[in-house]
Amino acid sequence: MKISKVLIAATFMAVSLIALPASAHTVLISSDPAANTTVDVLPSTISLTFAEELVSIGNSNSISVKDESDVELASGKPEVSGAVLSIKLAPSEVTGVIKVNYRAVAADGHVINGDYQFTLSPKAIAATDENAPTLFAQDSGSENKISIYLIISATLVVGGGLLLFFIWKRQSK
Repeated sequence: MKISKVLIAATFMAVSLIALPASAHTVLISSDPAANTTVDVLPSTISLTFAEELVSIGNSNSISVKDESDVELASGKPEVSGAVLSIKLAPSEVTGVIKVNYRAVAADGHVINGDYQFTLSPKAIAATDENAPTLFAQDSGSENKISIYLIISATLVVGGGLLLFFIWKRQSK
């Protein structure tokens, strides 16, 4: 009887830890140009890098790049290469805030929607290094998902460990 309770608790822990990573979905880890940065020249391509590989089925992935006047700057179809989704931009003399909206499909079938913006300025700002990588600059609303999964994982591991400890302690009396 003692071994069956421990075996049931251990099985429950193993199943809950195995199932958790399967529920985690990919997130945007970087963009080029980076979110909330200022660039001097409109880039020829927008590139979005995700934590996991993407799939390309029909028109499942998309990137929209618009200026302040709501004029579309992207040309052609988005391209998927592993975990990178990119699209070419048409040459333009626009300045101001550029809005990027995206939709990507991860290999697990999860759809990732998000947006961010950067500023296109014709003048260089000497005090700021625009080319420096910006950590945690994504504004897609998905950056908190990793924290949630870590908290859930830690809670399951600690809770399961306590459960096993109390079962063992009770049986040893």
